Amino acid sequence: MLYVTDKVIKLGGVYIGGEVTDVEITEGATIYEAQDDKGKIKSRQPNGYETSKVIVNVLLEETKSETTLQQIARIQTLFKAHGQTKAKLLSIVNEDCAARGISSVYFKSFTTKKVISESKRVASLELWAPTVGTVKVTKKKKSSTKKASKKKSSKKKTTKKKSKSPAKDTRKTSAAKKKAKSLKGR
Repeated sequence: MLYVTDKVIKLGGVYIGGEVTDVEITEGATIYEAQDDKGKIKSRQPNGYETSKVIVNVLLEETKSETTLQQIARIQTLFKAHGQTKAKLLSIVNEDCAARGISSVYFKSFTTKKVISESKRVASLELWAPTVGTVKVTKKKKSSTKKASKKKSSKKKTTKKKSKSPAKDTRKTSAAKKKAKSLKGR
């Protein structure tokens, strides 16, 4: 039995135990391909970038303080704590991630595998960096105040009826009703 604990990756303030065998970071651009009727590519148009993906493979072996099952349980609470309904944003500290500008990630998946012939467990973490939304600002042309005031003064004010329904009577009949009541009493 080997006692191995690497301090290669710190995730959510906690070091991932075991021996980190590899860290794979994937980034890519999204490119739209316009095709003609026959399926031949006419042009390619870049649209942006895909989400950065970090895959960490860890060899878990028992240490003096933790068994492999306890290590899995500790990583599981980072991935999904009791009562958690959606992934939380976790800070990540790793030199490869820092070189790529990745400082926080979401857990995408957590996979464990027991290798019986070698009495070890292997854990694989798939982490996704959050996509940063961009806002495109466009300026609206302002019309001059002189032109706007001339347009306002030249237009006639008209009143618009609220309802154009022929069934709705919009006449004011209250005065006529009062007069009819007074005549009725004679």
